[in-house]
Amino acid sequence: MRSASQSAQKFVDRASSASSDYVSGAESTSKDQAALAVAAAPIYAQAVQAAISKGSYAKGLQKSGKGAWLAGIKSKGGERFAGGVSASMQKYATNSAPFDSARGAASSLPRGLKGSETNLARVKAVVTALRAAKA
Repeated sequence: MRSASQSAQKFVDRASSASSDYVSGAESTSKDQAALAVAAAPIYAQAVQAAISKGSYAKGLQKSGKGAWLAGIKSKGGERFAGGVSASMQKYATNSAPFDSARGAASSLPRGLKGSETNLARVKAVVTALRAAKA
């Protein structure tokens, strides 16, 4: 019987050679993953609430803790961050564009001292415009 370490190594070895199978499998499926996920939302909500209620959500987070989170950032996240942002640039621009004019809603309003009612009016104008653009 393989040890856990040997099984993990086999998994890594096989996965690295199966990347193209992963992509072609996704391309060839007739299933709509988004529609299936939407349909499963009630079950997902129940499962999350059950995990919170029985403490397994917190237990899992406490088990890995900040150290594991930071180790993952250092070993994977740091090198993947810029590429991920770059790959999503057009999607961000497309999804953010409808809010461009709303973000400029306060441009014609006067500026005031930090924390002043004048500045709060600017904030309110932007928030109101953003909510209207979203609705």
